[in-house]
Amino acid sequence: MINLRNKKQIRALVLVSIALFFGILIFFYSAWSYKGNSLTLFDFKALDILYKLAVRQGVGPKASFSPSVVYLNITDETYNFFDKNYLDRKDMATINNALSQMDTEAVIYDIIFARRSTEPSDSAFSQSLETLGNVYLPTAIVLSDKANKFRWKNDAAHERLRSDYLETPHCWGKKDKSQPFYGVKALTQHSNFAIKAKGSGDISAMADADGIYRHITMMVKIDDKYFPTLALSVFLDWVGISLDEITVECGEKIIIPASKANPESAGNFLGKDVVIPIDRHGRTFIPFVNVMGKDFIYISANKFLSHFEDENLRGNLLELFEGNFVFIGDIAIGTSDLGYTPLQNDAPLVITHSSLLNALLTNTFYSEWQLGKTFLLILLLLVILASASIVRSSWSLYGIFSVAIVSILFFTWFEFLSFRLFPVFTVVSILLLIFLAFITTLETSGSKERAFIRNTFARYVPEKVVNTLLAQPEMVTLGGEERVITVLFSDIANFTTISESLSPTELVHLLNEYFTEMVDIIMQNGGIIDKFQGDSIMAEFGVPLPLEDHADRAVTAALQMLNRLSELRGIWKKRNQDISEQNGQIEEQNKNFPAKPNKYDIYCRIGINTNNMIVGNMGSKNVLDYTVIGDAVNLASRLEGANKNYGTYLMISEFTYKQLTQCRFKTRILDYIRVKGKTEPVLVYEVYGEARQDVEPLSEAGQDIKSVESLVAKDTEQNRDKTQAQYNAQNYNYEDYYIAYNQGFESYLAQDFTRARVLFAHALKLRPEDKASIGILERIDKIDQSPHPDRNWDGAASLMSK
Repeated sequence: MINLRNKKQIRALVLVSIALFFGILIFFYSAWSYKGNSLTLFDFKALDILYKLAVRQGVGPKASFSPSVVYLNITDETYNFFDKNYLDRKDMATINNALSQMDTEAVIYDIIFARRSTEPSDSAFSQSLETLGNVYLPTAIVLSDKANKFRWKNDAAHERLRSDYLETPHCWGKKDKSQPFYGVKALTQHSNFAIKAKGSGDISAMADADGIYRHITMMVKIDDKYFPTLALSVFLDWVGISLDEITVECGEKIIIPASKANPESAGNFLGKDVVIPIDRHGRTFIPFVNVMGKDFIYISANKFLSHFEDENLRGNLLELFEGNFVFIGDIAIGTSDLGYTPLQNDAPLVITHSSLLNALLTNTFYSEWQLGKTFLLILLLLVILASASIVRSSWSLYGIFSVAIVSILFFTWFEFLSFRLFPVFTVVSILLLIFLAFITTLETSGSKERAFIRNTFARYVPEKVVNTLLAQPEMVTLGGEERVITVLFSDIANFTTISESLSPTELVHLLNEYFTEMVDIIMQNGGIIDKFQGDSIMAEFGVPLPLEDHADRAVTAALQMLNRLSELRGIWKKRNQDISEQNGQIEEQNKNFPAKPNKYDIYCRIGINTNNMIVGNMGSKNVLDYTVIGDAVNLASRLEGANKNYGTYLMISEFTYKQLTQCRFKTRILDYIRVKGKTEPVLVYEVYGEARQDVEPLSEAGQDIKSVESLVAKDTEQNRDKTQAQYNAQNYNYEDYYIAYNQGFESYLAQDFTRARVLFAHALKLRPEDKASIGILERIDKIDQSPHPDRNWDGAASLMSK
């Protein structure tokens, strides 16, 4: 017999279930009113993960075999091949003329030639378009989600847009389900080119709210007619179907009927209707085959021309291009339109059009789950969880919830493989909300008992551990678990000297104020304080609860600690000055001698390391301490002390560096060191700031080493008669220092000591008395003076002090 909960708890659970039902109903009604489908941005983000997995396993969309899609791209090598830094239309004419002998199905440009260039170039390009005869030149439409009158221009390009490309498909269904994008104005090809093109289509691209290009608008409404996207325009011409012969079911799908295909067209093989799922804006999910270069055949324009000129290789080109659709795009650095896709960062956006054309050729599209089906599924899950919650044993609720989550994940994968997009994040989130609502209701009823447990444990166990013990009571044992976390060590520089200049009362007050500020910063960034050792702080990030970005949090906390300490120095100096003035202790300083060092000039050094560590309760059976141990902990402590050898304040290991979010922090490689107690050397880095997207770097990190040498020579010549102070005041630049140091260190590890010496000397000139540069220069001197070079030299410096 199943044991049920008491009547009071069941009554509360029923009321919660009713409240959840109406909350879910309101949510789905709002979703239907706002966008008409059940997938949210977070659903697409979750599906992006499955998309990448499916492509890696070879179960994603397939590339069309015959006809195929081919990329003919303008690359950096192409510009070098033509020996020009701009796209000369005479060169494009050369490409077109070569393509005219390849018997391509269509040549589709992802480039807009909107303005005149030179007359010979324009004339050659125009003539090549006519010779090729199957070129599609795109049009970029400025879109609006509100009805707007289109701004027509009085030229041949706009006239052809109006007369040849705008049509009205057959639409049926509820009009309130359709909210098309409206064209406001167009960026067209120059009229001389527009009239020579076989066709055109829209290439406007609109990313999702998170900046990722997942959807493409199939048709744009211009006045009372529609203009198809570029790939759709090409496909319709290929199968011999006009835009006004297709059917649009508002907010649901576009149907290209096989019965309307022209038997005389190249694409007369169309055996069944092509169905394109769309949302109420007329957008479809783009079925990317893979990242660019792995999706379709790829060849650069310069390679194409080189092979074309070689009669022995021309036949290979014919096999590659004959009967296929060729996309021409400019993907050279700094010239191409780049964007994020579910599979690739900084992808040339020509991939959106090539992928859509491939989907049309293979009749492979992803459809989205409808709101009604999702609503019914969630109601079923609500009933199941509500039934499990009234069982006395909470394990039934936890078990069914876990099974439901796992089943949903497997179901999402199965649906994705069937080209159906399931709103996994929405369903899991609502399921989690239902589960939490039931758990909260049940936990509230036993709150007195839990409060007793908390208060009892809190008497001898820190509260940070109590919360974890309440969730995982099995942790109250000796030992722990191995986890990858980040540990931070902080220590006040020259603390002994500072403590001798302060009275015990002043020292305690200063440390308490310092610790309070530093601890608050660590805690705000998700860290925990392990222990205080004199003036030192040991903290961990990623325990007791896991944090995926524990390394980022630790480095962020360290930078904030250093910044806050800088502010505190000013506060302490001001406070000390005020006290001295009150006591009449201010003496006039002799202008010929510097002032005495202030006892409140306090700096701290920080070392950070990330790696596997043993974390958990350690100690005796009666006294437990939640802490971490391991070699990785010792390394972090050594890095903190190693700062003094380089004049730095924040040093991280290569293991932490690899865990950091790319481009979030300003870092530079510092040295390759072997710390005391370790035989294996480790790369260490200095973190000298947090990168900001709105601030451009002062120098390019990729500057060539030869240019740095030239800079050194130039500086030597121009500043031969200047004092060191004058040079520093006029030429000092942090970013240039870091560039010189980084490239010098690379040369040092490569054993190019002559070049390394030049670069480190330049770095030292930018930052005089730089311990890091001085230290490596001294090492280079020892190497140069050694009669017997060490064959096992690895560049590592051995630091024997802690």
